Amino acid sequence: MSEAVACQTHPTVPAADRCAGCAEPFCGNCLVEMYGQKYCGSCKVMALKGQPMPEIGDHPCKEASTAFILSIIGIFLVILPLLGVILGASALAQAHKASQLFNANPQLTGREKMRAARIIGGVAVGLGLVMWISNMALSGKGGR
Repeated sequence: MSEAVACQTHPTVPAADRCAGCAEPFCGNCLVEMYGQKYCGSCKVMALKGQPMPEIGDHPCKEASTAFILSIIGIFLVILPLLGVILGASALAQAHKASQLFNANPQLTGREKMRAARIIGGVAVGLGLVMWISNMALSGKGGR
């Protein structure tokens, strides 16, 4: 895989490949090769039972994209602390909504955007709060 993506089962381990059935990233320990394809445990069971494999997701999740965009804007606007906090929190809310949609519909794509939005949005909120507190402390010292 060209991008550094974490294994679905082991988040601290980089993924080696994607499952041929569900297209999710997995490490080498989670994939089994059958019929010339690599499958995760769930899809392997379906392939062995002769059940139809789930289709690879082809419906982009707009909430994941919105969360990612909000988090990027929020991290760049953290110099205006309150705006960074608001946009970061909005990104976290959209990422949470996207997570619920992913759980309800496995055909949606954009999980990586959702995960990135959670990280970047959290950093934007944290940095915004730190900057806001430091600005308040500095303005309090200047007023004496």
